[in-house]
Amino acid sequence: MSMTFRALCVGDRADGYGSLTKLLEGSDIIIDDVVSYEQVLASVATRAPDVIVFLIEGELAALGATCRSLKVNPATLLLPLIALAKSTRQRLAAFDAGIDDFLTFQVRREEFLIRMHSVMRASAMRRQLAAEQVAQEVRRHEQIRAAFRRYISPKLADRILDNPEMRDSLFSGSNVRANAAVMFADMRGFTGISEKLRPAEVVELLNEFFALLTEITFQYDGTVFNMAGDSLMVGFGVPVEQEDGPLRSILAATQMLDKFAGMADNWKLRHDIETGLGIGINVGEVIAGNIGSPAYMNYTIIGDTVNVASRLGQRARAGEMLFSDAVKRSLDDTGFDFAALALPPLVLRGRTSPIDIFCVPTGQRIDFRPHH
Repeated sequence: MSMTFRALCVGDRADGYGSLTKLLEGSDIIIDDVVSYEQVLASVATRAPDVIVFLIEGELAALGATCRSLKVNPATLLLPLIALAKSTRQRLAAFDAGIDDFLTFQVRREEFLIRMHSVMRASAMRRQLAAEQVAQEVRRHEQIRAAFRRYISPKLADRILDNPEMRDSLFSGSNVRANAAVMFADMRGFTGISEKLRPAEVVELLNEFFALLTEITFQYDGTVFNMAGDSLMVGFGVPVEQEDGPLRSILAATQMLDKFAGMADNWKLRHDIETGLGIGINVGEVIAGNIGSPAYMNYTIIGDTVNVASRLGQRARAGEMLFSDAVKRSLDDTGFDFAALALPPLVLRGRTSPIDIFCVPTGQRIDFRPHH
């Protein structure tokens, strides 16, 4: 079955319409409609043709205005535009107006049809290429969105990717300063688990561990910055500012301790192992950015705030949450009250001055030999 192409004729029926009809007679191109210059946009919006043929007579102001309107509209940008005139006198002006090809009524029918088909083929190829480029961009966007959602809650990921300014800032490679709550969640007894179980079983447990903590992180719109061994680093307030980041971190940590206690009980029944979760939290200024080499980059956060949170995470016993006085002050400012127990000031490794720390025990603490 042969394809039929539809042509929109623009101009006065009395001027050249009969000649155009003869040129198209018996071909696979039919005149779908005849409209004035003022009616072109409305006609195209109702039913897009395969080609537009302008019958040129007199001044070209209307032709130029119509072509410009068609070329600036993404929906009509690639429509082929052909001009038919009595002479070549207006040929250059027509091309300047935006016409794709120019012919006179004296053209041989065979040449006219060949050039019509050539213009339509070129337009179809451009439209196909544009469609493929759009499809590739959509796929790329979805791939970025899917990858992004592995580290950031879907809600935050959509917010960042749908905001050009936030997206450009994140992917520009520039480092930014942010006030963030940083959490380290460490599994206790992991060395003994690794010695007792087969590697495949250890991997299965680690996947369960990280899946649980990541799910809870995303519930509170946190960002997973690093998974290493048996430890997870999470940030609240970066890359998207969150004034209640410290509160989010405390609530997330509380739920992590509660949920992981049940998971640990299940592991004990399945594998006869003892384990628990220790969490450290600090709040303060961090540097967020892409860090690494040209071959491998990692979006992460660094700074003293991160170091202190890491030390607190290492110090926390199973079933215990340790956090700095900076976190406590931030929560006090919001009026949030919970059963925080003040501990003796602690000198952390790498620091000369002690810091005030607090804990929120769950009543399920298990003492393991400290790991280094």
